[in-house]
Amino acid sequence: MNQSKISVRYAKAIFEAAGEKNVQKEVFTDFVLISEAISENVEFYEVISSPIIKPSEKSLLLTNVFKSSINSLTMKFLEMIVNNSREKYIIDIARVYSDLYRKGHNVKEVVLTTPYGIDDNTKESLIKTVSESFNSGVEIKEKIKSEMIGGVIIRIDNMQLDLSVATQLKEIRKSLKTDEYERKL
Repeated sequence: MNQSKISVRYAKAIFEAAGEKNVQKEVFTDFVLISEAISENVEFYEVISSPIIKPSEKSLLLTNVFKSSINSLTMKFLEMIVNNSREKYIIDIARVYSDLYRKGHNVKEVVLTTPYGIDDNTKESLIKTVSESFNSGVEIKEKIKSEMIGGVIIRIDNMQLDLSVATQLKEIRKSLKTDEYERKL
């Protein structure tokens, strides 16, 4: 079975179980926490996805790391994943679950990429604008890209607005190279 089908199947299962227990938001928050912990610590992911380490040791590690921070349903789900040797799919399962949650609860994920971050007033204004435009809830994620010259890139679902200085300079360069500009001179 391919990785995508496995991730979708497990994500749907936990989404439905969380819906029955009315804890979908808590499980969503748990998966955000788990994804961040794994993404920020490569060694942690290598340990939990290693075929050499026994499932009981992986379960103990996950319990020690997350038990006091996550919902009991999520903890049981992690144990099931380990027992079924599916721990290498945990990031993909979390991503699919997050997509299901956002879609089911009409929440738009807005990813802001800037060289230094944005202030709270600008963030609140963006949340209000997106919320009113899409008639939905809004979740903002900030990505800091220090190599950016300036500006901002805003991504909402599959739409992207690139207001970065680098892109604007490319557009100016492109327009200067056209014949139209030469004719005006």
